[in-house]
Amino acid sequence: MALVKKTKGKSSHALVTFKVAKTEAPSASDVLLLGDFNNWQTNDSSYQMDKKNGSYSKTIELEIGKRYEFRYLSTDKGWFNDHDADAYVPSPYDGVDNSVVDLSSMPEQKKKPVKKTVKKVAKAPVKKVVKKPVAKKPVVKKPVSKAKKDDLKKIEGIGPKIASILTDKGIGTFEKLSKTTVKVLEGILKEAGPRYTMHKPGSWPKQAKLASADKWDELKKLQDKLDGGK
Repeated sequence: MALVKKTKGKSSHALVTFKVAKTEAPSASDVLLLGDFNNWQTNDSSYQMDKKNGSYSKTIELEIGKRYEFRYLSTDKGWFNDHDADAYVPSPYDGVDNSVVDLSSMPEQKKKPVKKTVKKVAKAPVKKVVKKPVAKKPVVKKPVSKAKKDDLKKIEGIGPKIASILTDKGIGTFEKLSKTTVKVLEGILKEAGPRYTMHKPGSWPKQAKLASADKWDELKKLQDKLDGGK
């Protein structure tokens, strides 16, 4: 497997070629390239990789300065990663990582600034007024208290990615999660992208209420009855 990146003249985009060798493909079936760049749409045939002599490749144009998560999908063997990816990050599913193609460090081609000719105009001399220095009062900075955060991954059905999304939305504690309606949580997951809508947050506020009250034994009993947070 390999990732080949090429800049495209003075463009702010780069051409990235994704390659899967014959010996690395799980089978001889078709392979789809899916990721952040196409919203992980499995029905998008334009991202089917070109097959030649058993190997697969696909070249797409991506914006420079960003990182993109991606994976390959074999039509009969399922998902698999690129062994030569730039990095790997946890996916919304426990124990599963996504591959990363990193274009954040590629230099973006910038246009040279056009120098403007400015005519110099002679100015009349200005008398300088010398001001006496004023003694500044010392500014006492108040200590900034860090916002409290809880480990939302203790809630059944919430993984690292969803915990980060909720925290970014201001729901970083068990107390705040317990007071958030299921409808609002479903809206946040829908906004985050199609791969998060499969999660069902129906029990999250109830679990968070027990966690906020330090009722861990009751939470454990409730989680034993749940299936992925449902």
